[in-house]
Amino acid sequence: MPSLTQPRNQWATLDLPDNWWFHGEPSPATRALRQTASLRHQAPYQAATEAEALFPELTQRQDLAPWLAFCIAVTGRIHTLSRFNGLDPLIDFVESHRPTLDAPPAVLLEIDACFFGALVFRRPDHPEMEAWADRCEQAFEGDGPAFARLSAANHLLLHRIWCGHLTAADSLCSRMMALRDRTDDVRARLLCHSVSAMIRRLFLDYDKCKQEIELGMTLARESGVHSWDSHLCMQAAMLALSRGNAEEGRQWLDTMGAAAPPEYLLDRSGYHYVQAWLHSLEKRPPRAEHHAAESVRLAIQSGAIFPQAVTHMGLGQLHLDAGRLPSGLYHIAQARRVGRRMRSSKPVQFMRGLLQAQVAFKLGMHRRGLKALRHALEVGSAEHYVNYPWWRRDIMAELCAHALDAGIEPEYVQTLIRLRRLRPPADRSTEISAWYWPLQIDVLGTPRIVLDGEPVNLGPRMQDLILALACLGDGRSWISREALADRLWPDSEGDRAQQTLDTAIHRLRKQLGSEPLIMTRPGLVALDDGLCQVDYWRLLRLLEKPHLAQEEVRFLLHLAHRLCTATSEEHHRFLPADSLRHRVTARILDAADTGDFPTGTINHWLETLVNLVPGNESAWQALIRHYGHAGAASAAEVAWNRCREALSTEAGRTPSPQTRRLLDTVSTAASPAAQHQH
Repeated sequence: MPSLTQPRNQWATLDLPDNWWFHGEPSPATRALRQTASLRHQAPYQAATEAEALFPELTQRQDLAPWLAFCIAVTGRIHTLSRFNGLDPLIDFVESHRPTLDAPPAVLLEIDACFFGALVFRRPDHPEMEAWADRCEQAFEGDGPAFARLSAANHLLLHRIWCGHLTAADSLCSRMMALRDRTDDVRARLLCHSVSAMIRRLFLDYDKCKQEIELGMTLARESGVHSWDSHLCMQAAMLALSRGNAEEGRQWLDTMGAAAPPEYLLDRSGYHYVQAWLHSLEKRPPRAEHHAAESVRLAIQSGAIFPQAVTHMGLGQLHLDAGRLPSGLYHIAQARRVGRRMRSSKPVQFMRGLLQAQVAFKLGMHRRGLKALRHALEVGSAEHYVNYPWWRRDIMAELCAHALDAGIEPEYVQTLIRLRRLRPPADRSTEISAWYWPLQIDVLGTPRIVLDGEPVNLGPRMQDLILALACLGDGRSWISREALADRLWPDSEGDRAQQTLDTAIHRLRKQLGSEPLIMTRPGLVALDDGLCQVDYWRLLRLLEKPHLAQEEVRFLLHLAHRLCTATSEEHHRFLPADSLRHRVTARILDAADTGDFPTGTINHWLETLVNLVPGNESAWQALIRHYGHAGAASAAEVAWNRCREALSTEAGRTPSPQTRRLLDTVSTAASPAAQHQH
């Protein structure tokens, strides 16, 4: 190959990019390439199409002409997210001729960055993919032109996101910021804003994600370059839906629909994909399926590999929701097939595992569901996956409940619940002891308020409000605003009390840092039982159950201990404390009287109970009767003596004749030696 560092001579009039030197006589193809090069910033899609058409003729040249065409084509396709399958012959050429290419370092850097970008979209299964990734990282850390280095970093960041290496992607994103601010290439900076917004969204860093989107949209307006508008809108729509804000998501999708030209196939696919997600959240299956099918079609047409797997996964989810198991499994299998081309596409493994677990649980195949769930959550835990496309709160809550029951990645699962503010499945809200509750309120004993694992000191007035909300409600019904205001400010007039309540609720939400924790509707207010755990509500649920298991009786005693050992009755001013004590006592006595539990267990329950409510004669009678049934007359008499002392101290009275007759009955049934001793 001739030296590529000769003077430009007759090529000087072609206005080529810096460092791109050609040799020999100009030809129609090279003159057309000059026109194409001038379009690559203003019309990247047209430039890419023309460069691909010129490429077969340019490959006959022994200079940099084919390489320039390659870079124009790849850059145009990436910046318009369109028809990556047209890059196949160009990729093959570069792979064959790159080892012998002799060109200026800046040119080599741009070619290598473009080649890696082409592989990311079109050939993620390339056998030397990681070697090229390492080369791009070295180029980014080197001293080459800022544009080429930033392009290499953007392609590498996208590769890491799609492969699921989010921690490494986050680190790279942080290091890119300084370089982004030093380049004058608007499209490279817009791509950087878009990809940065994606990684921030995946890490649930809402504020920084929104900031990246705003910076990108501002740069687009100021520069007049709008090729990344639709992608930035898509990130904003997905951010809104990740937060459960369907209305905001719809607004961004409306803007995105107008921003993405028809030829931007991957953007159009993304538009339909997010529309399907929105309609799925709004329970509109036909519309969701229409958009999901279109997203798959356009992703395939675009030629990009990873989006095909993701869109198949979304369509498969909808088919499974509709009960069409064969077609749902087909699309999951297609996602798996495509995902294998990614070699280490952890996001595909993660999402597929969650879907497979969902199907298995629905079909009653519990063990298979746990196996799929374990694999998915191990992948998610390793890379801290806390957000992914098509996040569905109801499905994730159910899967998290299964995981906690089985002890699968409990710390990671609780992190998911905490960060995503997941509510437990409605039919299991009292059964999942390991569930993470953002707000925990204890009112049965000394009041205690814990927010995200840390005790909170709200001050007297705010504490009174939250305790009243906890005690006047039961987690399933609303509280009258008028009744709440009357309890908190009995001396205030109606309108003034309501205004005070409005102000207090606003302040409390602000102090808790979360509006959803306190729900309001006209005339009513309540704590969200899906985000708040109140010991009083758990006590009510246990008291309502017709039959209690051994663990449930033990927990009931635990709650009774809080109720009966409060340091001051002032702590119970919002609670019907006396009524609760009687109900708890009766419930434990009923459980002890069933005969369904071991003698030693019942003995422990009753001894605990008489210590908690020493003035309750029914508890003492149950204890004496229990010792009698166990043939322990001496223990029964000791209990009788304790009963007399306790009733005298607590109630200022003596045991009733019924209790004395009960002791006599126990003594009569005892052995002669025991009777003589009595």
